[in-house]
Amino acid sequence: MTLKMLLAAGLLLAQPVAAETENFRFSRPVVWQDKGQQELLTVPLDSRIYAATGDGFPDLRLVDQAGTETPYLLEKAAETRTDTTRLNCNSRLLALKKKDKTIEIFLRLEKNEPNADGLTVLTPLTDFEHRVQVFGSGDGKRWSSLVKDAEIFDYSSYMPIANRDIPLPANTYRQFKLVVEEATSTREAELKELTRTLHGGEEVARSERIDLHRIPLQIERIQFWRNQTQVLPETDKRFDYPAAEYKITEDKEKQVTLIDVATLREPLTGFTLHTSSDNFTRPAAVQIPVRRGIETTLQEIGSGVLESLHFRDIKREQITVSFPEQRQKSYRIVLGNRDNPPLAITGITGTGPGYHLIFLPAPGQTYLLRYGSEKAKPSSYDIASIQELLRRGYKSTPAELGPESAETPVPETLDFAKLLNSQWFLGAVVALMVVVLGWVLVRAGKRIEQFPRD
Repeated sequence: MTLKMLLAAGLLLAQPVAAETENFRFSRPVVWQDKGQQELLTVPLDSRIYAATGDGFPDLRLVDQAGTETPYLLEKAAETRTDTTRLNCNSRLLALKKKDKTIEIFLRLEKNEPNADGLTVLTPLTDFEHRVQVFGSGDGKRWSSLVKDAEIFDYSSYMPIANRDIPLPANTYRQFKLVVEEATSTREAELKELTRTLHGGEEVARSERIDLHRIPLQIERIQFWRNQTQVLPETDKRFDYPAAEYKITEDKEKQVTLIDVATLREPLTGFTLHTSSDNFTRPAAVQIPVRRGIETTLQEIGSGVLESLHFRDIKREQITVSFPEQRQKSYRIVLGNRDNPPLAITGITGTGPGYHLIFLPAPGQTYLLRYGSEKAKPSSYDIASIQELLRRGYKSTPAELGPESAETPVPETLDFAKLLNSQWFLGAVVALMVVVLGWVLVRAGKRIEQFPRD
């Protein structure tokens, strides 16, 4: 009888379960100025929604005042951007004049060339530093100052730093004069002459002589150029998402800095590290926790090199490490220090795309965005009309989301599907089966004992 009851219970639990209640936890009203005409509305998502929704946003529902679902198109926010390229301008050398410690170079743009936005001094030399003045003229007689104190340099012996470009202010001049100061640099010879005076086998005097070589600035040519700006096709718009919190730990044994970052599950493609430290180069990697069975390990999703160079008029920084798009609650950033002091981290900002939904509101209707459900399934809407309007170039009207409200959950019936997958349930079933099996064995043993013996 007991075995029959267990089988009947198993068949009952295996029956299809009724549709689950989605139970959205939050809602926010869509706010816009209803002008009583047909329009497209764009509703941006924010960190509150990212924190409460699942991967892929299966738990987003847009409903009207009657509670009827309204189709929407979910997509990444996009923007157009401009790109600047440098195009060369042909010029001709007119004259070169040498004065005490300077040289004057006279040049003219060719007839059909556009106005110049800058010039580059091309030289094969390294390890130099010179100051340059630039003048412009329309007739080659009257000269106007364009750049009073530019600097070209090459410090290759110390660091890979060099600059040979001189930007020009907006101008329409066709002739130019460059005045290069200290056109000859002085450099010590690599060999020194050492003289020792000995008396009785002992050194009584020593003298050194260092030869100074004067090296002229060898200029191969002056290359003028102009900047051309073009509008590129739309790309994903980048947003900044400040870290909710972060904790810094120094591992002196491994010579690394560990930064554990907590976020609100925003869509991220990189982290920007703000620091008060200057002039550094550090390898960096980003890791995320991955659960495998009962263990959680860290998996690297991106790496790069962070750099900062602040020297005189050079301001160059690359302080962002990138990775494929993620929506995680926690990340770990690993900075390699080697024997260098740790960086002074002052803040961390996540960077990544943003999402919005686009829909066609009905005049006179109000709408509510509901979200945050563990049981909601991805929606499948007819969005062909929205896509067609966007292809035709119709612009959408930005809308906003009002304050967040917590929704009252709908009472749920027993979730048999979840119960079947529960470790407690499986453990109870195993324990029950052990008890039943033991009981069956005991009964069988008693029956065997009742058989007559020879």
